[in-house]
Amino acid sequence: MGFPAKIIPLVAAISMAAVALAQPASDNVSPPNEPSREPPAFPSSTARGSFRSVLRPAVDVSLSSRAAGIVEVIHVPEGSTVTAGQSIMSLDSAEQRAELAEAEASARGTKAEKDRAATEFERIQRLRQDNIYSEKQFQEAKASAELALSRYEQALAAVELARARLANRDIVSPIAGIFLKTNKLVGEAIERYETVARVVDVRRLEMLVFCDARYFSLFRVDQRVDVRVLKSSEDQPMISGTVSHVDPVIDPSSGTFRVKIRIEPSAQAVPGFSAILIAPGA
Repeated sequence: MGFPAKIIPLVAAISMAAVALAQPASDNVSPPNEPSREPPAFPSSTARGSFRSVLRPAVDVSLSSRAAGIVEVIHVPEGSTVTAGQSIMSLDSAEQRAELAEAEASARGTKAEKDRAATEFERIQRLRQDNIYSEKQFQEAKASAELALSRYEQALAAVELARARLANRDIVSPIAGIFLKTNKLVGEAIERYETVARVVDVRRLEMLVFCDARYFSLFRVDQRVDVRVLKSSEDQPMISGTVSHVDPVIDPSSGTFRVKIRIEPSAQAVPGFSAILIAPGA
């Protein structure tokens, strides 16, 4: 999946939006030290009817490894465009490949035994009608065929398990986007479930603000709103956005509600820029 050429240079600014804090604009108020990317639950108002936040990618995925191991290869450099399902890095997998080969060989052997037992059972079943084989021999042949089938099915399950373990050695992107960065190098160790990379989709931007309860009735989904982008003290263009989400209720603990604004990326709207949402009618 391709991305417009004007989007790729935006990658350098994306790291500024890693924590999309809806912070007050006043210089004498500091935002809380939040470890997560979710903005603090207090009004982010700057002036009456305006709310400050940060433009960020609408989709920002932190990739974790499903297995522990050593980074064997990083398939794409940071900043590259990737597709959904594309492998970004692979861990050492010699042991898992050997396990898969062993499981497949076992499956071939049990399949041959299953086929032989099934053929023998069919032969005995036909001849049983002529009283050539006893009921006991018939039941023994039937049990042998069923046991052989069971062993074959177990072998197939072992193959699928070996394939899954091998697949876990690859860290793949779940979305089409830009491989923003990784904190690992080839040869370094990775723990299971450790976060090792980030992939973002900058084709859509998002702005999240916390609004005071008195503005609750002003916002609705699909509503067009004005947003001022704070590129610099002199350059603050006004752009348009669309409300994509409004909390259905006000948080009673903070007296606020969340509003998410969807913004199309452009030369004026770049991930990482601070921006101010202007409330309708303000």
